[in-house]
Amino acid sequence: NHTTNRQPSNQRMTVTVFLLLLLMIRSFDTFAFINHSTTRRSLSFHRMTAHDITIVPVKCSQDEPPALRQGVTDLFKAYFDELYELGCDLGFQGFQNEWIDLPGKYDFEKRGGLFVAVSNDPALDLNDLGHSKHIVGCIAIRPLDDKCGEVKRMFIRKSHRRIGIGKQLAETIVKHAWELEYEEIKLDSLERLTGAVKLYEGMGFQRIDPYCECPEEDHV
Repeated sequence: NHTTNRQPSNQRMTVTVFLLLLLMIRSFDTFAFINHSTTRRSLSFHRMTAHDITIVPVKCSQDEPPALRQGVTDLFKAYFDELYELGCDLGFQGFQNEWIDLPGKYDFEKRGGLFVAVSNDPALDLNDLGHSKHIVGCIAIRPLDDKCGEVKRMFIRKSHRRIGIGKQLAETIVKHAWELEYEEIKLDSLERLTGAVKLYEGMGFQRIDPYCECPEEDHV
């Protein structure tokens, strides 16, 4: 035989509300609840997407928020450190000097370009950016010659990967290259950076013979 006890109505209500809250949290949807004072409040569980990102040019001029340049510096250093952990030392390129001499070879006035991805925040004013933590990705281009530009330094913070920021940055830099009237765009990468290689090939980049020196065996 089986038996069950009927629960008091207030206890059943507590269990029901708890289960509903669990279901709402698991679905990451926006939901609302009424507290004991009957004040309506909303709790939002938001999964960031590329729509939550703004791509901003960085010229390292005096009228820009200092956090933009600092954000690029932070990302360049993180890029260097991550590749080093993967067994690739960019020291042979003199990479450390790039974040000291910004904008350097990526100067807009010299047919270069530098862009960052900024995480959107309703309270964030891009003209008064207070902290470099909002800078979550970067990409750059420099001239190889009069007709060809080279894409460099695509990097995204680990906390913001796999949501489409890389594609946004890549599309921005390609559009900028055509605006600069380059006839060709080149870049190099490593096979071990599978996500980046897949993105580039998906955008139409084709594999060519090496155009620059790199000691890594999986250089492409």
